[in-house]
Amino acid sequence: MHMRQDFSWQFFLLIVLLSITPFILFLGKNFLLTEFFTAKYFWLAIIYCLSFVFFSVCANFLSKKILIFILFFAYFSFLQFYFFDIEQFLKVYKDGSTGFYVLFFIVFISFIAALSSKSSIFRNFVFILLFLNIVISVYNLIPSTERYFYTFFKTTNIIDNSSNTKNFKSVKYPNIFYIVPDGLASPKILKNYANIDYKDSIKRFEEKGFNIPKHNYSSYNATYLSLAALFKMDYPVTEKSPTYKNRSNFYPSVREKNPELLQYLNTNNYEFIIVPPLWGGGCPKSREYKCLTPETNSYYEKFFQDYAVKTFFQNSLISRILGRYLPYKNKNKMDDAAKTVLDKIKTNPEIWSEGGVFTMIHMMMPHTPYREKNCSITDRYLAPSKEGYKSSVYCTFNRIHEISDIIIKNYPKATIVVQSDHGLNPETFSKNKKFVEFSNSLIDHRLAAFTAVRGCESDQAAKLNQVNIVKYIIECLVSGIPTKQLENKSYFGFYESTPDFGKVFRVRQNK
Repeated sequence: MHMRQDFSWQFFLLIVLLSITPFILFLGKNFLLTEFFTAKYFWLAIIYCLSFVFFSVCANFLSKKILIFILFFAYFSFLQFYFFDIEQFLKVYKDGSTGFYVLFFIVFISFIAALSSKSSIFRNFVFILLFLNIVISVYNLIPSTERYFYTFFKTTNIIDNSSNTKNFKSVKYPNIFYIVPDGLASPKILKNYANIDYKDSIKRFEEKGFNIPKHNYSSYNATYLSLAALFKMDYPVTEKSPTYKNRSNFYPSVREKNPELLQYLNTNNYEFIIVPPLWGGGCPKSREYKCLTPETNSYYEKFFQDYAVKTFFQNSLISRILGRYLPYKNKNKMDDAAKTVLDKIKTNPEIWSEGGVFTMIHMMMPHTPYREKNCSITDRYLAPSKEGYKSSVYCTFNRIHEISDIIIKNYPKATIVVQSDHGLNPETFSKNKKFVEFSNSLIDHRLAAFTAVRGCESDQAAKLNQVNIVKYIIECLVSGIPTKQLENKSYFGFYESTPDFGKVFRVRQNK
């Protein structure tokens, strides 16, 4: 009897470890990226693992055979998170039935592992393997957990159709719409790289009163740095700064630290509305922001409107099933942030009717995944692809023109800023290359960002990057005398997988 209880207890522990390990490994792998520390992700982990605990406890009281059956599902659950990786490892390519081959493989391995777990030698091997991975992941997680745990369960202030817009302050200054098309290059680069004519990238904007430089550099070449520069209203790191080891001081976490942009807007009686994509953890936790998200009646869309959850499942069998058979196939609505605002202006125009609202709209386009010209997500192109990027650029322009038309119609005094966070990658980055090995063309393409401004002193404002542009525009709107023309600086930064991560290099703009 004692041996049977000990045997059952080991099965129970094994089931719990198999269910919780993928969640811990995911956070351990991404412990530097605060956007993965979300409340929805942790609730998912708790509920997912408790379901295995509940069924295991019930099975333990009923029959050992049922417990083995639960163990089979635990192995299956663990392996299905690596569906895409197994597919690549087995070198099975799309032929219409690839998924069935991989599914059969996972079921077979899970069945063999469940039966083999009757052996203490095999159980101990699995225990050791899982514990080693968990210990390494938890060791990585400790500093991030201390720093961000208090934000997990805060309630985000989200605007919906029932919002009482009378709470907005009545101010005399016109609205500002700051649109960030992620990865949209300057008109010069668009022409050289994807043969997108100036009449498409400039003329239609100029007809609406926008000013557009043909070639202008962003403050940085990476989103987490360029948007940090926007929120800090300064260069968060320069060539003289010490090497940083993580991104905890940059975007999106900078949003939660009462940044200079938020303070500056509040000082000038501006309300801050943010319309984020999935990337970056979605809506900020701070109540200082109002957040817009797309309307949806689908539980699956609501659930996957969380960057951490979406990324966690992206290589899994669950994602493959939901993407093919269920409403989740209409995913990524949040990434089309301009469409969210477009719909909200149609249904709740009073949100902006009194003025004094700064709205940041971060569109995850023309960034991958590529889109057709009508903005539907397409899998016709494999990144990097000039044709895929070109198609996404036309989608981006169409969406910006849609929203700018309705803004101009409803709020004719509003200032509209279209400013991308960086340009494009003309080639695939080599993870082993250092900055000195990068070609001038790559640097020029990556830093050349699209900027278009309509409003107060737009010809001068359009020359500025993320650090100075908001201050210049607000000074122009508030006092009519904008600050003197400030110098743009541009820096090239890196991501974790590259040898120069933690450094930035000053770059002069190519004319």
